Amino acid sequence: MMGIVKKALLCWAATATALAGVTLAFSAHAHDDADSRLLQAKIEYAERAAPPGKRPIVETHIHFWQVTRPGGVPWPTPAEGPIYRDVLPPEYTAVARANGVVLAGIVEASGIVEDNQWILDLVRHQPFYAFFVGNLEIGASTFAHDLARFARDPRFVGIRGYLTGPAEGITLSPAQLASLRDLARRGMTLDIISRGTKNPKDQVQALCTAVPDLRIIIDHLGGAKGPPPVDPTWELEIRRLADVCPNLHMKFSSFYDMYAPGDVVFPSPTDLASYKAHFDVLMTAFGADRLVWGSNWPVIGLHGTFEAQIAIAEEYLAPFGHAVRDKVMFKNALTFYRRHRK
Repeated sequence: MMGIVKKALLCWAATATALAGVTLAFSAHAHDDADSRLLQAKIEYAERAAPPGKRPIVETHIHFWQVTRPGGVPWPTPAEGPIYRDVLPPEYTAVARANGVVLAGIVEASGIVEDNQWILDLVRHQPFYAFFVGNLEIGASTFAHDLARFARDPRFVGIRGYLTGPAEGITLSPAQLASLRDLARRGMTLDIISRGTKNPKDQVQALCTAVPDLRIIIDHLGGAKGPPPVDPTWELEIRRLADVCPNLHMKFSSFYDMYAPGDVVFPSPTDLASYKAHFDVLMTAFGADRLVWGSNWPVIGLHGTFEAQIAIAEEYLAPFGHAVRDKVMFKNALTFYRRHRK
């Protein structure tokens, strides 16, 4: 009798395990379907929201701050001159709407944890500001708690990370890896700057390999510097990264940085010829599916206008046709900056 019962229990356990697997697979499939439907709805909204005669733009890189708040802000400082002032949504909304931007994402410039909540509260009732890339110290003892707290807001899609350690770079310490894997488990994203000694490209490659299911984007043309011809070392590094890191995207943003010596007033060129050779490297390396537009407003105001930078991008993308242009200028943003349910 006991043998019969044991066999029955084993049979039930096997059946339950199989059913659980089917349920999990079905659940994952259902999540994928729901995510796809939501993405398509956002794309259709963007297309409808574009002004007559303009194709839609989704902004992925703007900053807000209020230097007059009690305690001020860690950056910018008075040394940054024209951008050391209150920079708030009404100002950006006006310039963005005039140039065909239909949705925008904010990137937190401050490393103060509570400033993340300040931004979320600032635009809480403004659906134009569709997503937010926060700023948390990767590897900090409070990281998991802070991320869980902010993740309750669906607009919080990821973080910006400098990943600096004693050597000013990505250390991939156990604490950092735990933070990065937490991001990946939540279906979130990581923005990083890779320029010179700040997160050098070999460390970016190590990061992509260590956390292959984390969606990562390098900001601001991957540290490209003009004028042409292209620096062969930079080109080699960019092509290597694009080849070996399928989870890596490139932000097609802050063009004026190529010529500016820093966050100081400096007029950068506004003709496509000054940028095209570097753009060609990024387009051929990453392809139209992994380039994502962003402005870096208001910082770009130190070097040129919002309108002129968009004009450079549109002129460059025009020969590729509407399909490629729309991927780079709005569809890829909606695909990349969304919470992928696990």
